[in-house]
Amino acid sequence: MAECGAKTRSGQPCKAHAMPNGRCRKHGGASTGAPKGNQNARKHGIYSDTLTADEQGMWDEINVGTLDDDIKIAKLQLRRALIAQAKAEEGDGLDLDVETDSNGPSGSTKTTQRRRRGYEDIINRLLGRIGDLEAKRADIMKKLEGDDEGPAPQRVEVVVTDARRPEA
Repeated sequence: MAECGAKTRSGQPCKAHAMPNGRCRKHGGASTGAPKGNQNARKHGIYSDTLTADEQGMWDEINVGTLDDDIKIAKLQLRRALIAQAKAEEGDGLDLDVETDSNGPSGSTKTTQRRRRGYEDIINRLLGRIGDLEAKRADIMKKLEGDDEGPAPQRVEVVVTDARRPEA
């Protein structure tokens, strides 16, 4: 009967009897492949279940390492928040949350709920994010510029004299 021929951990060929496919049961003869419904090749992550179909299509096209673009986006978001705050302060400063109409025994009633949005919190959060991104950018730029710096070049002059010949 034929031997398996697969290499064992010690590097020696396996001495077990081979099946018709040339391997023993330990080295692939009994394997039927992955079970049905196996999700080993599925792409997963903490964001995978929250992405929309459009976002999943764009996922591989998103560039990573664009710190300058992230700073620009954060500054645009800050601008939008400041504009929204100014518009809210022009009125009564309250945003409409819920407006409901209800019919009851005493007639129809209209209920409006309004609340003040925390623009200060939003703006402070964005300012903190911009500060962090700017600090990271400054660190990266400092490291990149630091590679070229070194000790200032100095002139080195070597004079060789022969002590055996004083006139030289």
